[in-house]
Amino acid sequence: MWSTAISNAESNSDDWDFIYISDILRASNYLPEDSDIFQFLERQRHLKGKDTSQVSALQRKLVFDTITEILNRKRHLPPWKGGQISLQQVWSEFQRIRERDASDDLVEVICGMLRKDLAGDTITGWGDCPIEMSEAVLDIERLIFKDLIGETIRDLAAFCRKGKCNQVVPVPRRKLLF
Repeated sequence: MWSTAISNAESNSDDWDFIYISDILRASNYLPEDSDIFQFLERQRHLKGKDTSQVSALQRKLVFDTITEILNRKRHLPPWKGGQISLQQVWSEFQRIRERDASDDLVEVICGMLRKDLAGDTITGWGDCPIEMSEAVLDIERLIFKDLIGETIRDLAAFCRKGKCNQVVPVPRRKLLF
């Protein structure tokens, strides 16, 4: 699945980031999640005799961490929204993150970054937050349940105070803690 898509993309691309991202995706598919994929890729790079300088390693670590963050966000989506992780999707998200504003003013740079972040996330989007949404739904459900139980207890207490209940024992107020 990945090998044909990646090999075609590698032959058409001169960008080392693209090739490195395809290596990350390939390794993350075949290696267990608890393995150190970055160290594995660095060992492979060293064995092939490619650039192993400290600056290049730091740059690769930055790219690796960015791709790992993108993949983790993608994996947190429900199965019906997540689908298959595609190289093109990860690449476009990486390019969006990597873009820099050509401004010398720090405020303009920060505003540009915020604008890009709020404009939309190609994987999940700001309007689509399934994890936060499920937490909010559970909170609302608990509040409604608490209100219903509270009303039921108040109605039963009022009913018993009117003398329509066989027990004339006054019901103390209780604070609901759940």
